[in-house]
Amino acid sequence: MRLHNFHKTFIATLAMFLLLVACNSGHNAEIYRGLQRAEDLISEDKKDEALTQLFDLENNLDVTTPDTLKYKVLSRIGSIYYSDFKKDKADDYFKKALAVARECGKEYESTALWNRCLTISDNDSILIYLKECQDISHVSGLRYTEVMAGINLASAYIQIGNMDEAHEILDNMDRAVGSDSVLKIELTNARLNYLIGSKNFDEAKEMLEEQSVINLNLYGRLSRYRNLYAIEIGEGRYGFALEYRDSIDEIKNKIDSISLDEKLSKTELEFTSKLDKEKRNREITVIIGLCVIIILSVFLFAGVKRKLMMRKQIELNEQILKLNLRIAQLTESHNEGDTPANEVNADVQPEIVEKLRLNKELFIRKPIYSRLKQLNLKRDSDAIAKTAVKEILEGVIGQFADVCSNLRQLYPGMTSDDVLYCSIIYVGFSKEVASVAFGSSEDALRRRKSRIKQKLPQAVFDAIFGTKA
Repeated sequence: MRLHNFHKTFIATLAMFLLLVACNSGHNAEIYRGLQRAEDLISEDKKDEALTQLFDLENNLDVTTPDTLKYKVLSRIGSIYYSDFKKDKADDYFKKALAVARECGKEYESTALWNRCLTISDNDSILIYLKECQDISHVSGLRYTEVMAGINLASAYIQIGNMDEAHEILDNMDRAVGSDSVLKIELTNARLNYLIGSKNFDEAKEMLEEQSVINLNLYGRLSRYRNLYAIEIGEGRYGFALEYRDSIDEIKNKIDSISLDEKLSKTELEFTSKLDKEKRNREITVIIGLCVIIILSVFLFAGVKRKLMMRKQIELNEQILKLNLRIAQLTESHNEGDTPANEVNADVQPEIVEKLRLNKELFIRKPIYSRLKQLNLKRDSDAIAKTAVKEILEGVIGQFADVCSNLRQLYPGMTSDDVLYCSIIYVGFSKEVASVAFGSSEDALRRRKSRIKQKLPQAVFDAIFGTKA
């Protein structure tokens, strides 16, 4: 009798176990099919729908889900965000994916480490991750990832000024790269960075001239123009540098327009709203906890202040982007109607003045502005360090390059030096510091100001030089 009861209990337990295994197997198969559907949507350029699919999969991951499937879901969400230039959100998912990949084996860990490197900004961390990625890829026999990590490790060393380490890596890369076209482009870019970092500008220029630009993506074109800009700055040709800066800003605006696209954000919001409705009762405790955290955060004054400053910078940049669109629309609409140039310029003047103001507000929030105020206290031009002035001048060029381009386009008589002089006066260079920046006497600068007055409308001139309240 006891044997019979034991047999029945065993059969029931086995049936329950098999049922759980079957349910778990079906759950995993559903996640796998969901991943396939997401990939199909991505191939059809329906990233917002793919993201909805992947969010749903992420929400259904649990302790029974294999780590390999968890990794694929998290990594794919990160890749979608990265392809849309949303690096912060991509970094969150790549970080989660790496934590899971460390439980999946070296092959997964290698790819996860490389993805993590794509979104890290500080040099110390990226050196650690790139070295680990290179080592694990070598052990796993993943040559492509190993070589890519090595090339980017050299670039990271260049960023921190360790040219010896960079040189040693780059010297041994040709054989490893082989005939792979992507790796060749990456190696060329790293060597360009090395030449520029070593101030070997002539050789860097030759390499850039030989570089094919046809197949470069946005990041590739941005890197190319940044290299050309760095060469001109390094050789002291600020007028030419401004022209390259125009191209840099144009590409950055394209990247910004993609990153500011609200399509993916809307998808994320809709999915979050759906989850809120399903989990409202269970999340009351979480909401209370968040309220407590928010109340405590009020007392963290330094952190709050920094956050507000960052938010203000974002707002200013968004206002500048809107002004750029407004200026472009005004110019194009007038051009289509054959409107005289003086009427076009008159309509655009308020936007130009406002754009100058916004750029100045951004500039004065930078640490470099404090150094300018210190230099302005000196009344002897000979006592002002040229290297310090050059550093501040580069900051002005970086901030005002776009509006300088607008001034040159609207008022053809304005030269590169004219618009640069307008910029440094507008941000508050003293006459002594301006004299050192331009390598000209104060009399020569006064004459330049007089010439500029003949070229600019009175309203724009007054706004720049502060001749009226």
